[in-house]
Amino acid sequence: MVRSLSFVCALSTIVTICSTSYADDNDNQISPSEVQQGQSIAPVQLNLAGKSPAQVYQGSYIVNSTGDCSGCHSFPQYLQQGGPGTNPAAGDPFEGTPQTQSVTDQLLANINTSHYLAGGQCFGPFMARNLTPESNDQPYPGLPEGLTEAEFIKVMRTGEDIHCEKEASDPICALGPPTDVLQVMPWPTYHSMTDSALKAIYAYLTAVPSANACNTVANGCPGFSGDAQSTPNSYAYANAPDCPNPAPPQ
Repeated sequence: MVRSLSFVCALSTIVTICSTSYADDNDNQISPSEVQQGQSIAPVQLNLAGKSPAQVYQGSYIVNSTGDCSGCHSFPQYLQQGGPGTNPAAGDPFEGTPQTQSVTDQLLANINTSHYLAGGQCFGPFMARNLTPESNDQPYPGLPEGLTEAEFIKVMRTGEDIHCEKEASDPICALGPPTDVLQVMPWPTYHSMTDSALKAIYAYLTAVPSANACNTVANGCPGFSGDAQSTPNSYAYANAPDCPNPAPPQ
C-alpha cells in the first residue's frame, strides 16, 4: 500500500512538472495550452523579474491572438520581407496567399518588433496609444500608460481615459475631440473579461520592452491634424526600414 501510494505521488509530481513546463521541442507548432502558446507567440523579449511567468504568458496569448491588441497599437504591425523584425525571412501575411500559412505551425510574419505596441496608428482624428511600459524619464516608470493594475481594469471596464486624467500634458491627449469615454478602444468588448484575464493582460504589458512609435503627435493624423493633415494617404514620419513611409495599408 505504501509503495503504491509512493508511486502515485511520484506520478503526480511528474504530471505537475510537465503541466507547468512552458517550453518544449515543438515551439514552432500551435500548442493546446494557452500559456504555452502565449510564450511561443510573444514577439519580443519579456522581463519576467518579479512576475508570474504563467500569468504573463496567459496575457501574451490574449494580447497577441484573441485580443488583437497589436493590430491597433503597432503601426506598422508588419514589415516587408527582408527587413528587421521577428522573422525577416517572412513578410506581411496579408500580402501572401492562403497556402503561405500552415494550419498547425505558427504564423509566418515579419512583425515590427522595434515598435511593438508603441501606438501611432490613426483612426480618424484619434491616435492609438503607446501600451509599452513608461521609461525611467517618465512620471510612472514601468507602468503601461502610467496606469496601476486597478486603474487599467477600470479603463477596460468603463472606458474612462485615466491616462489623460493623470498625464494631461501628454500631447496625444489633445488629439481628437474631447469625449467622456474612449471612442475607438473597444473597451465594451473587454468589459466582461474575468479579473484574471485582465490582470494577465496587464502583467504582459508590464513585461514588454519600452518602445516609441514610428510617428509622433506632431505628425498628426491624415486629414485631421499635424503634418499629415494635408497628406491623407500617408503618414509623415521619418523613413527607415522599420518605419516605412508611407506605411503599408493595414
